[in-house]
Amino acid sequence: MVFNSLFASLVLALPVFSSAVLPRTTNGNDKNPFLGKSFYANSNYAKEVQQSINAFLKKGDLANAARARTIAETGTFYWLDTTAKVPTISTIVEEGILSEILHLQKTTFQFVVYNLPDRDCSAASSAGELSFANNGLNLYKNYIDQIAAQIHRFPLETFALIIEPDGLPNIVTNADPTTGVPKCIAAASGYKQAVAYAISKLQAPNVALYLDAGHGGWLGWAGNLQPAAELFAEVVGLATKGSKIRGFSINTSNYNTYNASYQETFYNYDPSYTEDLYANNLAPYLKNVSLPAHFVVDTGRDGKYGIRTDGSQWCNVKGAGFGIRPTTTTHDPLIDALVWVKPGGESDGTSNSSSPRFDPTCVDSAAFTPAPEAGTWFEAYFESLLANAVPAIPESWI
Repeated sequence: MVFNSLFASLVLALPVFSSAVLPRTTNGNDKNPFLGKSFYANSNYAKEVQQSINAFLKKGDLANAARARTIAETGTFYWLDTTAKVPTISTIVEEGILSEILHLQKTTFQFVVYNLPDRDCSAASSAGELSFANNGLNLYKNYIDQIAAQIHRFPLETFALIIEPDGLPNIVTNADPTTGVPKCIAAASGYKQAVAYAISKLQAPNVALYLDAGHGGWLGWAGNLQPAAELFAEVVGLATKGSKIRGFSINTSNYNTYNASYQETFYNYDPSYTEDLYANNLAPYLKNVSLPAHFVVDTGRDGKYGIRTDGSQWCNVKGAGFGIRPTTTTHDPLIDALVWVKPGGESDGTSNSSSPRFDPTCVDSAAFTPAPEAGTWFEAYFESLLANAVPAIPESWI
Protein backbone atom coordinates (compact mmCIF):
# COMPACT_ATOMS: atom_id res chain seq x y z
CA MET A 1 0.00 0.00 0.00
CA VAL A 2 2.85 2.39 0.89
CA PHE A 3 4.62 1.47 -2.38
CA ASN A 4 1.53 2.19 -4.48
CA SER A 5 0.88 5.43 -2.64
CA LEU A 6 4.43 6.56 -3.28
CA PHE A 7 4.15 6.02 -7.02
CA ALA A 8 0.69 7.57 -7.09
CA SER A 9 2.23 10.64 -5.49
CA LEU A 10 4.93 10.68 -8.17
CA VAL A 11 2.29 10.57 -10.91
CA LEU A 12 0.31 13.39 -9.32
CA ALA A 13 3.51 15.41 -9.06
CA LEU A 14 4.22 15.13 -12.80
CA PRO A 15 3.55 18.40 -14.59
CA VAL A 16 0.54 18.53 -16.90
CA PHE A 17 1.61 20.42 -20.01
CA SER A 18 -0.55 22.38 -22.37
CA SER A 19 -0.09 21.22 -25.94
CA ALA A 20 0.40 24.84 -26.88
CA VAL A 21 3.88 24.89 -25.33
CA LEU A 22 5.18 21.99 -27.42
CA PRO A 23 6.68 22.50 -30.88
CA ARG A 24 4.43 21.03 -33.58
CA THR A 25 7.18 20.00 -35.94
CA THR A 26 5.75 16.50 -36.37
CA ASN A 27 2.34 14.94 -36.64
CA GLY A 28 1.33 11.83 -34.75
CA ASN A 29 -0.05 10.42 -37.97
CA ASP A 30 3.40 10.34 -39.57
CA LYS A 31 4.59 7.30 -37.61
CA ASN A 32 3.41 3.94 -36.32
CA PRO A 33 2.20 4.73 -32.77
CA PHE A 34 2.67 1.17 -31.55
CA LEU A 35 6.32 0.58 -32.38
CA GLY A 36 8.51 0.20 -29.32
CA LYS A 37 5.60 0.58 -26.91
CA SER A 38 3.32 -1.68 -24.93
CA PHE A 39 -0.40 -1.99 -25.62
CA TYR A 40 -1.94 -0.61 -22.47
CA ALA A 41 -4.28 -2.95 -20.60
CA ASN A 42 -6.78 -0.61 -18.98
CA SER A 43 -8.29 -1.43 -15.61
CA ASN A 44 -11.88 -1.03 -16.82
CA TYR A 45 -11.62 -4.14 -18.98
CA ALA A 46 -9.59 -5.92 -16.31
CA LYS A 47 -12.43 -5.39 -13.85
CA GLU A 48 -14.88 -6.97 -16.27
CA VAL A 49 -12.60 -9.95 -16.84
CA GLN A 50 -12.20 -10.29 -13.08
CA GLN A 51 -15.84 -11.38 -12.98
CA SER A 52 -14.88 -14.34 -15.16
CA ILE A 53 -11.78 -15.06 -13.12
CA ASN A 54 -13.98 -15.22 -10.02
CA ALA A 55 -16.46 -17.48 -11.82
CA PHE A 56 -13.69 -19.90 -12.80
CA LEU A 57 -12.27 -19.88 -9.27
CA LYS A 58 -15.71 -20.59 -7.85
CA LYS A 59 -15.84 -23.70 -10.06
CA GLY A 60 -12.33 -24.69 -9.02
CA ASP A 61 -11.07 -24.17 -12.59
CA LEU A 62 -7.65 -22.73 -11.79
CA ALA A 63 -6.22 -23.16 -15.28
CA ASN A 64 -8.94 -21.12 -16.99
CA ALA A 65 -8.79 -18.53 -14.22
CA ALA A 66 -5.09 -18.17 -15.05
CA ARG A 67 -5.86 -17.85 -18.77
CA ALA A 68 -8.49 -15.22 -18.03
CA ARG A 69 -5.88 -13.36 -16.00
CA THR A 70 -3.74 -13.20 -19.15
CA ILE A 71 -6.68 -11.66 -21.00
CA ALA A 72 -7.07 -9.06 -18.24
CA GLU A 73 -3.44 -8.10 -18.82
CA THR A 74 -3.88 -7.78 -22.60
CA GLY A 75 -4.11 -4.31 -24.11
CA THR A 76 -7.54 -3.45 -25.49
CA PHE A 77 -9.19 -0.29 -26.78
CA TYR A 78 -11.52 1.65 -24.50
CA TRP A 79 -14.75 2.77 -26.21
CA LEU A 80 -15.84 6.36 -25.66
CA ASP A 81 -19.42 5.53 -26.60
CA THR A 82 -21.06 8.25 -24.48
CA THR A 83 -20.01 11.78 -23.59
CA ALA A 84 -20.03 10.81 -19.91
CA LYS A 85 -17.13 8.41 -20.52
CA VAL A 86 -14.76 11.06 -21.87
CA PRO A 87 -13.23 11.96 -18.46
CA THR A 88 -12.18 8.31 -18.20
CA ILE A 89 -9.36 9.19 -20.61
CA SER A 90 -7.49 11.00 -17.84
CA THR A 91 -8.11 8.19 -15.37
CA ILE A 92 -6.74 5.59 -17.78
CA VAL A 93 -3.70 7.66 -18.75
CA GLU A 94 -2.82 8.50 -15.15
CA GLU A 95 -2.89 4.82 -14.19
CA GLY A 96 -0.91 4.10 -17.34
CA ILE A 97 1.80 6.58 -16.40
CA LEU A 98 2.15 4.73 -13.11
CA SER A 99 2.53 1.48 -15.07
CA GLU A 100 5.17 3.10 -17.30
CA ILE A 101 7.18 4.10 -14.24
CA LEU A 102 6.89 0.66 -12.67
CA HIS A 103 7.81 -1.25 -15.83
CA LEU A 104 10.13 1.27 -17.50
CA GLN A 105 8.12 0.83 -20.70
CA LYS A 106 6.32 3.49 -22.72
CA THR A 107 2.69 2.81 -23.56
CA THR A 108 0.24 3.43 -26.38
CA PHE A 109 -3.16 4.45 -25.06
CA GLN A 110 -5.99 3.15 -27.25
CA PHE A 111 -9.45 4.68 -27.54
CA VAL A 112 -12.43 4.30 -29.87
CA VAL A 113 -14.30 7.49 -30.73
CA TYR A 114 -17.85 6.19 -31.07
CA ASN A 115 -20.71 8.61 -30.57
CA LEU A 116 -22.00 9.77 -33.96
CA PRO A 117 -25.53 11.16 -33.93
CA ASP A 118 -27.94 8.49 -35.22
CA ARG A 119 -25.16 5.96 -34.76
CA ASP A 120 -25.52 2.44 -36.14
CA CYS A 121 -27.85 3.66 -38.88
CA SER A 122 -28.25 0.27 -40.58
CA ALA A 123 -28.92 -1.70 -37.38
CA ALA A 124 -30.22 -1.05 -33.88
CA SER A 125 -28.12 -2.91 -31.31
CA SER A 126 -25.63 -0.08 -30.70
CA ALA A 127 -27.83 2.98 -31.15
CA GLY A 128 -26.30 5.88 -29.25
CA GLU A 129 -27.25 8.92 -27.18
CA LEU A 130 -27.24 11.59 -29.92
CA SER A 131 -29.50 12.34 -32.86
CA PHE A 132 -29.21 14.94 -35.61
CA ALA A 133 -32.81 16.01 -35.00
CA ASN A 134 -31.95 16.99 -31.42
CA ASN A 135 -28.90 19.21 -31.91
CA GLY A 136 -26.79 16.09 -32.38
CA LEU A 137 -24.05 17.62 -34.53
CA ASN A 138 -23.30 20.39 -32.04
CA LEU A 139 -23.40 17.95 -29.14
CA TYR A 140 -21.02 15.68 -31.04
CA LYS A 141 -18.63 18.57 -31.61
CA ASN A 142 -18.69 19.27 -27.88
CA TYR A 143 -17.96 15.57 -27.25
CA ILE A 144 -14.95 15.77 -29.60
CA ASP A 145 -13.78 19.01 -27.98
CA GLN A 146 -13.82 17.29 -24.60
CA ILE A 147 -11.78 14.36 -25.94
CA ALA A 148 -9.23 16.77 -27.41
CA ALA A 149 -8.98 18.64 -24.10
CA GLN A 150 -8.38 15.40 -22.21
CA ILE A 151 -5.67 14.22 -24.60
CA HIS A 152 -3.95 17.61 -24.66
CA ARG A 153 -3.32 17.22 -20.92
CA PHE A 154 -0.81 14.48 -21.76
CA PRO A 155 1.40 15.67 -24.64
CA LEU A 156 4.21 13.27 -23.71
CA GLU A 157 2.01 10.17 -24.03
CA THR A 158 1.10 8.32 -27.25
CA PHE A 159 -2.52 7.86 -28.34
CA ALA A 160 -4.08 5.72 -31.06
CA LEU A 161 -7.68 6.65 -31.83
CA ILE A 162 -10.12 4.73 -34.00
CA ILE A 163 -12.76 7.06 -35.44
CA GLU A 164 -16.38 5.90 -35.55
CA PRO A 165 -16.70 2.17 -36.33
CA ASP A 166 -19.32 1.47 -39.02
CA GLY A 167 -19.95 5.18 -39.62
CA LEU A 168 -18.43 5.89 -43.03
CA PRO A 169 -18.76 2.27 -44.25
CA ASN A 170 -22.51 2.62 -43.83
CA ILE A 171 -22.45 5.66 -46.10
CA VAL A 172 -20.54 3.69 -48.76
CA THR A 173 -23.07 0.86 -48.98
CA ASN A 174 -26.30 1.95 -47.27
CA ALA A 175 -26.89 5.59 -48.23
CA ASP A 176 -27.83 5.34 -51.91
CA PRO A 177 -30.76 7.75 -52.37
CA THR A 178 -32.95 5.13 -54.08
CA THR A 179 -31.88 1.77 -52.60
CA GLY A 180 -30.29 2.68 -49.27
CA VAL A 181 -31.43 2.46 -45.65
CA PRO A 182 -33.57 5.55 -44.89
CA LYS A 183 -31.79 6.28 -41.61
CA CYS A 184 -28.38 6.09 -43.33
CA ILE A 185 -29.52 8.28 -46.21
CA ALA A 186 -30.67 10.91 -43.73
CA ALA A 187 -27.46 10.66 -41.70
CA ALA A 188 -24.93 10.68 -44.56
CA SER A 189 -24.17 14.40 -44.69
CA GLY A 190 -24.04 14.67 -40.91
CA TYR A 191 -21.71 11.69 -40.62
CA LYS A 192 -19.28 13.33 -43.03
CA GLN A 193 -19.33 16.64 -41.19
CA ALA A 194 -18.95 14.98 -37.80
CA VAL A 195 -16.04 12.75 -38.78
CA ALA A 196 -14.30 15.65 -40.53
CA TYR A 197 -14.66 17.69 -37.35
CA ALA A 198 -13.15 14.86 -35.29
CA ILE A 199 -10.19 14.61 -37.66
CA SER A 200 -9.63 18.38 -37.45
CA LYS A 201 -9.84 18.69 -33.67
CA LEU A 202 -7.82 15.59 -32.77
CA GLN A 203 -4.65 16.58 -34.64
CA ALA A 204 -1.63 16.49 -32.32
CA PRO A 205 2.02 15.36 -32.40
CA ASN A 206 1.23 12.47 -30.06
CA VAL A 207 -2.04 11.27 -31.65
CA ALA A 208 -2.51 8.78 -34.50
CA LEU A 209 -5.95 8.66 -36.11
CA TYR A 210 -7.38 5.60 -37.85
CA LEU A 211 -10.68 5.94 -39.71
CA ASP A 212 -12.83 2.83 -39.57
CA ALA A 213 -13.03 1.06 -42.94
CA GLY A 214 -15.32 -1.84 -42.09
CA HIS A 215 -13.92 -5.20 -43.14
CA GLY A 216 -13.12 -7.22 -46.23
CA GLY A 217 -16.54 -8.84 -46.33
CA TRP A 218 -18.16 -5.42 -46.42
CA LEU A 219 -16.07 -2.90 -48.38
CA GLY A 220 -13.55 -5.37 -49.79
CA TRP A 221 -15.69 -6.42 -52.74
CA ALA A 222 -14.35 -5.20 -56.08
CA GLY A 223 -17.20 -2.75 -56.60
CA ASN A 224 -16.80 -1.14 -53.17
CA LEU A 225 -13.06 -0.45 -53.04
CA GLN A 226 -12.97 2.70 -55.15
CA PRO A 227 -16.18 4.27 -53.73
CA ALA A 228 -14.85 3.64 -50.23
CA ALA A 229 -11.52 5.31 -50.95
CA GLU A 230 -13.24 8.26 -52.60
CA LEU A 231 -15.56 8.76 -49.64
CA PHE A 232 -12.66 8.62 -47.18
CA ALA A 233 -10.79 11.19 -49.26
CA GLU A 234 -13.87 13.44 -49.36
CA VAL A 235 -14.19 13.39 -45.58
CA VAL A 236 -10.50 14.01 -44.92
CA GLY A 237 -10.76 16.86 -47.43
CA LEU A 238 -13.57 18.39 -45.39
CA ALA A 239 -11.29 18.58 -42.35
CA THR A 240 -9.21 21.64 -41.55
CA LYS A 241 -6.46 22.23 -44.11
CA GLY A 242 -3.35 20.25 -43.24
CA SER A 243 -5.20 17.64 -41.18
CA LYS A 244 -3.88 14.09 -41.51
CA ILE A 245 -4.87 10.58 -40.58
CA ARG A 246 -2.51 7.69 -39.93
CA GLY A 247 -4.67 5.17 -41.76
CA PHE A 248 -7.59 2.82 -41.25
CA SER A 249 -8.93 0.27 -38.80
CA ILE A 250 -10.41 -2.90 -40.26
CA ASN A 251 -12.35 -5.89 -38.92
CA THR A 252 -13.47 -3.86 -35.89
CA SER A 253 -15.72 -6.06 -33.73
CA ASN A 254 -15.85 -8.62 -36.54
CA TYR A 255 -14.75 -12.21 -37.04
CA ASN A 256 -12.90 -12.32 -40.36
CA THR A 257 -9.59 -14.13 -40.26
CA TYR A 258 -6.43 -12.05 -40.62
CA ASN A 259 -4.35 -14.08 -43.05
CA ALA A 260 -5.34 -17.76 -43.05
CA SER A 261 -5.47 -19.59 -46.37
CA TYR A 262 -9.01 -20.76 -45.55
CA GLN A 263 -11.77 -19.02 -47.51
CA GLU A 264 -15.33 -18.85 -46.18
CA THR A 265 -17.77 -20.16 -48.80
CA PHE A 266 -19.85 -16.97 -48.65
CA TYR A 267 -16.74 -14.99 -49.69
CA ASN A 268 -16.09 -17.10 -52.80
CA TYR A 269 -16.26 -14.10 -55.14
CA ASP A 270 -14.77 -11.61 -52.70
CA PRO A 271 -11.11 -10.77 -53.47
CA SER A 272 -10.74 -9.56 -49.86
CA TYR A 273 -11.76 -12.75 -48.05
CA THR A 274 -9.08 -12.22 -45.39
CA GLU A 275 -8.21 -8.92 -43.75
CA ASP A 276 -4.62 -8.79 -45.02
CA LEU A 277 -6.01 -9.21 -48.55
CA TYR A 278 -8.47 -6.43 -47.87
CA ALA A 279 -5.70 -4.07 -46.71
CA ASN A 280 -3.62 -4.84 -49.78
CA ASN A 281 -6.59 -4.54 -52.15
CA LEU A 282 -7.73 -1.23 -50.69
CA ALA A 283 -4.24 0.28 -50.48
CA PRO A 284 -3.84 1.23 -54.19
CA TYR A 285 -7.20 3.02 -54.19
CA LEU A 286 -6.21 4.96 -51.08
CA LYS A 287 -2.89 5.97 -52.59
CA ASN A 288 -4.68 7.11 -55.76
CA VAL A 289 -6.61 9.65 -53.69
CA SER A 290 -3.54 10.66 -51.64
CA LEU A 291 -4.52 8.85 -48.46
CA PRO A 292 -2.10 6.81 -46.31
CA ALA A 293 -2.35 3.03 -46.62
CA HIS A 294 -1.60 2.05 -43.03
CA PHE A 295 -3.89 -0.29 -41.10
CA VAL A 296 -4.67 -1.78 -37.74
CA VAL A 297 -6.60 -5.06 -37.72
CA ASP A 298 -8.89 -6.19 -34.91
CA THR A 299 -7.97 -9.81 -34.18
CA GLY A 300 -9.79 -9.90 -30.85
CA ARG A 301 -12.36 -12.50 -31.93
CA ASP A 302 -11.06 -13.94 -35.19
CA GLY A 303 -9.39 -17.05 -33.78
CA LYS A 304 -11.85 -19.50 -35.34
CA TYR A 305 -13.16 -19.55 -38.89
CA GLY A 306 -15.91 -21.65 -40.44
CA ILE A 307 -18.35 -20.60 -37.70
CA ARG A 308 -20.73 -18.56 -39.88
CA THR A 309 -22.91 -19.28 -42.88
CA ASP A 310 -23.13 -15.65 -44.00
CA GLY A 311 -20.82 -12.66 -43.77
CA SER A 312 -23.63 -10.52 -42.40
CA GLN A 313 -23.70 -12.53 -39.16
CA TRP A 314 -21.98 -10.22 -36.70
CA CYS A 315 -23.79 -10.51 -33.37
CA ASN A 316 -22.21 -12.66 -30.64
CA VAL A 317 -21.30 -15.36 -33.14
CA LYS A 318 -21.24 -18.84 -31.63
CA GLY A 319 -17.93 -20.69 -31.65
CA ALA A 320 -15.79 -17.53 -31.95
CA GLY A 321 -12.46 -17.45 -30.16
CA PHE A 322 -9.86 -14.91 -29.15
CA GLY A 323 -7.34 -14.38 -31.93
CA ILE A 324 -3.70 -13.26 -32.08
CA ARG A 325 -2.89 -11.02 -29.14
CA PRO A 326 -1.83 -7.42 -29.88
CA THR A 327 1.49 -7.18 -31.68
CA THR A 328 3.45 -5.16 -34.23
CA THR A 329 4.76 -8.39 -35.76
CA THR A 330 2.32 -8.40 -38.66
CA HIS A 331 4.44 -9.73 -41.57
CA ASP A 332 2.93 -7.02 -43.76
CA PRO A 333 4.39 -3.51 -44.16
CA LEU A 334 0.89 -2.06 -44.56
CA ILE A 335 -0.26 -3.31 -41.16
CA ASP A 336 0.90 -1.17 -38.23
CA ALA A 337 -0.41 -3.60 -35.63
CA LEU A 338 -2.79 -6.38 -34.81
CA VAL A 339 -4.96 -5.04 -32.00
CA TRP A 340 -7.92 -5.95 -29.83
CA VAL A 341 -10.49 -3.24 -30.51
CA LYS A 342 -13.62 -5.05 -29.37
CA PRO A 343 -13.14 -6.08 -25.72
CA GLY A 344 -13.85 -9.80 -25.83
CA GLY A 345 -16.72 -10.64 -23.50
CA GLU A 346 -18.69 -7.46 -24.04
CA SER A 347 -21.94 -8.23 -25.85
CA ASP A 348 -22.62 -7.13 -29.44
CA GLY A 349 -26.34 -6.80 -28.80
CA THR A 350 -29.29 -8.17 -26.88
CA SER A 351 -31.41 -11.16 -27.82
CA ASN A 352 -34.39 -9.62 -26.00
CA SER A 353 -36.87 -8.77 -28.76
CA SER A 354 -38.70 -6.29 -26.52
CA SER A 355 -35.62 -4.08 -26.14
CA PRO A 356 -35.54 -0.78 -28.10
CA ARG A 357 -32.03 -1.78 -29.26
CA PHE A 358 -32.99 -5.28 -30.40
CA ASP A 359 -31.61 -6.35 -33.77
CA PRO A 360 -32.84 -9.61 -35.37
CA THR A 361 -29.25 -10.58 -36.20
CA CYS A 362 -28.75 -11.18 -32.47
CA VAL A 363 -31.13 -14.15 -32.56
CA ASP A 364 -30.23 -15.65 -35.93
CA SER A 365 -28.82 -19.15 -36.30
CA ALA A 366 -25.23 -18.03 -35.68
CA ALA A 367 -25.88 -15.95 -32.56
CA PHE A 368 -25.04 -17.04 -29.02
CA THR A 369 -28.19 -16.59 -26.94
CA PRO A 370 -29.50 -15.42 -24.54
CA ALA A 371 -27.43 -12.25 -24.73
CA PRO A 372 -27.48 -8.96 -22.80
CA GLU A 373 -27.47 -5.41 -24.19
CA ALA A 374 -24.57 -4.28 -26.36
CA GLY A 375 -21.51 -3.34 -24.35
CA THR A 376 -22.48 -5.18 -21.18
CA TRP A 377 -20.54 -8.14 -19.81
CA PHE A 378 -21.52 -11.50 -21.26
CA GLU A 379 -19.94 -14.11 -19.00
CA ALA A 380 -20.93 -17.23 -20.97
CA TYR A 381 -19.64 -15.68 -24.17
CA PHE A 382 -16.32 -14.74 -22.62
CA GLU A 383 -15.84 -18.34 -21.50
CA SER A 384 -16.60 -19.52 -25.03
CA LEU A 385 -14.07 -17.06 -26.53
CA LEU A 386 -11.45 -18.33 -24.12
CA ALA A 387 -12.16 -21.98 -24.88
CA ASN A 388 -11.98 -21.41 -28.63
CA ALA A 389 -8.94 -19.11 -28.67
CA VAL A 390 -6.41 -19.63 -31.49
CA PRO A 391 -3.62 -19.55 -30.53
CA ALA A 392 -4.48 -20.83 -27.06
CA ILE A 393 -4.22 -18.22 -24.33
CA PRO A 394 -1.25 -18.89 -22.00
CA GLU A 395 -1.75 -19.03 -18.24
CA SER A 396 -0.73 -16.20 -15.90
CA TRP A 397 -0.35 -17.30 -12.29
CA ILE A 398 0.66 -13.99 -10.74
